[in-house]
Amino acid sequence: MDVSSPSAERQALRWAQRALRAASPEEALWWAARAYAAAPSSPPIRAVVRRIRRRFPNARGRPPARWPRWIIGIGFLYGLLTLIAVLLIAWGSGAVDPWELLEEGEPPLPEAVALDPALDAAADLRRRDRQGSSTATSVEESSPTATPLPFTPAPSPSPSPHPTFLPDPSPTSTRIPRPAMTVPSRPRPTVSPTPLPGPPFPGRWILVDLSDQELTAYEGETPILRTKVSTGRPRTPTVIGTFRIYLKLRAQTMTGPGYRLPNVPYVMYFYKGYALHGTYWHNNFGRPMSHGCVNLPTPIAEQLYQWADIGTPVVVQP
Repeated sequence: MDVSSPSAERQALRWAQRALRAASPEEALWWAARAYAAAPSSPPIRAVVRRIRRRFPNARGRPPARWPRWIIGIGFLYGLLTLIAVLLIAWGSGAVDPWELLEEGEPPLPEAVALDPALDAAADLRRRDRQGSSTATSVEESSPTATPLPFTPAPSPSPSPHPTFLPDPSPTSTRIPRPAMTVPSRPRPTVSPTPLPGPPFPGRWILVDLSDQELTAYEGETPILRTKVSTGRPRTPTVIGTFRIYLKLRAQTMTGPGYRLPNVPYVMYFYKGYALHGTYWHNNFGRPMSHGCVNLPTPIAEQLYQWADIGTPVVVQP
């Protein structure tokens, strides 16, 4: 009688267990034969072999079907190369831009207008305010917090999220609802060729400084609110000039190449697709981040939305 070594008997027991768990009679008989060949004198192995032969009397043993490793490797490599090729084709056709997915922005509108003469008066007023006006509000540069606005919120119109506008962007312009998915291109709003009477405007107006990435709301000569903002990046700059707010939306979905931003809060359009609005997707105020719009901290955008009416002048200076 052959005496099997302990290691051979352990291996035979493992093969016997595979035989009991086999998915087909042929595979079960094949594993049983291997177990019997490794330990023919082991009583458990002999019992397993008899049990399988009784269960499958007409089966002929054959090894289980397996895919060779080189075939599996070739299949994996083929799938990886196919995925890379699809991504490169999509990127080359402009359908996908991986860098745009990491950044926020609005539809790129690189068109700009010439510097308005009102900017010189606005810049002089800011310099006088920085040189020590005792009535100016002190502001911390490192924080987007601002001085509370001394105004009473007035109800603003609530147009549909996708309106079309008549050519005149004055406060009395009529808004006609239209079931469009995005805000269509709009006619150029009226740009004042010269500053209005006053230093530089007698009532409420907004100044956006691109070099300092800062927005200041004025009541005549008195600054009411000041905060850091994020304007357009070099490839998609913010327009320069003097404009007026011609549309206010409490929330709107903004889409563009590689991004979709639902429920952008407190949107105030001042020129075509350029707007002041709240921002919830980044907190990098103080440096350019957008595709042309002026990104504001959401709490300050809410205050500005309630404070500024349609027709409020917006001055953007370099």
